[in-house]
Amino acid sequence: MLRRLSSIAFVLAVSVLLACGHQVTPSPTFANSDLSGHITVKFETSGALDFTNVIYVIAIDTCGTGVPYPNAFLTGYASYSFSFLVGGGTGTTALPELEQYYLNNGSSGQITKLLVNNLNPSYVQFIPNYNGQNNEFAFTFLRSQLNNPEMVPLPCPDVTAGPSSSPSAFASGSPTASPTVAPGTSPTATTSASATGTPSASPSPTPSGVSDSTGVDVPPYLVNWTFNLMTFAPGTDTPLDSLGQYGPTDNTFSGIIVDTAILNEPSYARGTPYQVPQLQAAYITYGEVDNYP
Repeated sequence: MLRRLSSIAFVLAVSVLLACGHQVTPSPTFANSDLSGHITVKFETSGALDFTNVIYVIAIDTCGTGVPYPNAFLTGYASYSFSFLVGGGTGTTALPELEQYYLNNGSSGQITKLLVNNLNPSYVQFIPNYNGQNNEFAFTFLRSQLNNPEMVPLPCPDVTAGPSSSPSAFASGSPTASPTVAPGTSPTATTSASATGTPSASPSPTPSGVSDSTGVDVPPYLVNWTFNLMTFAPGTDTPLDSLGQYGPTDNTFSGIIVDTAILNEPSYARGTPYQVPQLQAAYITYGEVDNYP
């Protein structure tokens, strides 16, 4: 069963904007800092969000192993590096939690999940009603908080770390031009926009890692991260929907791919899926991931 993390205090805000469309909705900002080094995920459903009866999952592959699919959440976490979980607990307040997945050599090479307890609430923001229509939330986190927070020895499943350069996904820098954002309109295509100019770091063709002073491998995270959005039923953890066209059983979606080195805002506007969830609060219609270098 998915556990709720009630001990972390998150910054909550409500953004109400009397306008239509995603491009006119302002990105969340923190009171004492800009968004450099952050990622914002926008999660939209067909009906009003229900943080009591639905678990909203933001699944991320930072290691280049593939797309995290809903069935893998229950059968071994293939291509999962991290996931943020929102809702599904008691009450009406959504309390996000973070899980990390890693290769556990002590359990016959199986992927194991850990609940991350050291998230810094100063670098996390959750807006439960981002579009003012109660069917979209925005979640912003500091990218470096996914830099192997539990310091596990093998943070990238199916990837072997070797002595090479440090990972570049957490580098900071500024692009020289603003991107042109065009939310996807095709049910089978993901659209991506990126800034021109020289990013602060270039992706390596293959993952690699180094060891820190404690001997623990620094994660060989890639520059390009792959996101998928899903919904689950609390208690049974039954998949209800995902961004792919086959919903809870989909394994065809190519993911929302984010270049963490540059300013880009890839999105996916989903068409009518083959399986429409009975619960409209679990029916995912749109996803967007905004990266700020």
